[in-house]
Amino acid sequence: MSPRVSSLRLTASGRRQRSHYPFSAQTNIGRQRTINEDSILALPPLFAVADGLGGHEAGEVASALAIDTLRDHAPRAVDTPALVRAVQAANNAIIKGIEAGIGHDGMGCTMTALMVEAGKASIAQVGDSRAYLLRGRQLTQITEDHSVVAAMLRSGHITSEEARVHPQRSVITRALGSDPELIVDRFEIDVLRGDRLLICSDGLTSMVDDEHITTILNARSDPHQAALDLIAAANKAGGTDNISVIVIDIDEDQPQSRTHRRSRLWLWILIWIVLVAGLIAAVAFGVSRYTRSAAYLDVGRNGLVTVNQGVPGSILGFSLTYASEESTITVADLTAADQSAVRARPTYPSLDKARRDLESMARRAKSFSGQDPGTPGMPESTP
Repeated sequence: MSPRVSSLRLTASGRRQRSHYPFSAQTNIGRQRTINEDSILALPPLFAVADGLGGHEAGEVASALAIDTLRDHAPRAVDTPALVRAVQAANNAIIKGIEAGIGHDGMGCTMTALMVEAGKASIAQVGDSRAYLLRGRQLTQITEDHSVVAAMLRSGHITSEEARVHPQRSVITRALGSDPELIVDRFEIDVLRGDRLLICSDGLTSMVDDEHITTILNARSDPHQAALDLIAAANKAGGTDNISVIVIDIDEDQPQSRTHRRSRLWLWILIWIVLVAGLIAAVAFGVSRYTRSAAYLDVGRNGLVTVNQGVPGSILGFSLTYASEESTITVADLTAADQSAVRARPTYPSLDKARRDLESMARRAKSFSGQDPGTPGMPESTP
């Protein structure tokens, strides 16, 4: 037996790190068995019950091997086809285990595996371990038993009352470890706030009818206490088999998986990045448009006045002057007031206005001195 087998039967309850739902997973030997052939798994969002076949040797090895394999092969998120493949892998593991001398020939188990997350539940099932949905205080069996009695009941040959006491009620028609081409039933349902899911072995359902199960599930709001009460009811009724119960409460509207929440977080980050980038681009475009249409005067080499496209200064190391035109007018030719104005680098809405203002300064200087300072030359472009 694998050294991990014993840990697979540990009971569990609470809200685990990856679980969005409160749950309780419990297994009990019952009152008449000497060993517990059931194995359970509670690793949210994955839950499972495997019941070793009664009357077969090493049923506990088969159920533990099945749970072990399911755990290793199950998908990380709700995915029905992938969950079915994981159950099929568990079936093959038992068959190969028998061939390798693990356990005994003829060992097998039932399995009901369930994954629930983000308002969706997927179920893969073989045998007579069951999955139920409690909604609006009404209990519905999701899975269908693979047993002789269940087939007779579905065909109408016997009643539900007769099925409960039928001598062949424990004869399974489909189980893990029996067929390499095993067919696994699959189910998909939406779950809502207030729903309660139940997975259990037939150690519960053979002792406690659905009506009593419904009463217990409705009476206990705490899933842990509900699970314990179901086991107690089965033992009180005789406890002829091992009893395994997993109760899961849906207490959120369409809760999102960690991956989904992380994806939405990155989506919001991306949106903010795009918005900030758009804002920066819009500001940059506005600045560029304004500065490229603006102009200013300055004093260049040899004291010549320049007409510059752009505005004085820079942003983040980038100059806001795009081109410079050197005139034939020196700053010394101008009046004292205009010399001060040019050295202050006045700005204009366009190059034409800057040129016209420089020409006006030259005319004022000529009028002030009474001498011809020379005809103002048109600015010449310089690199």
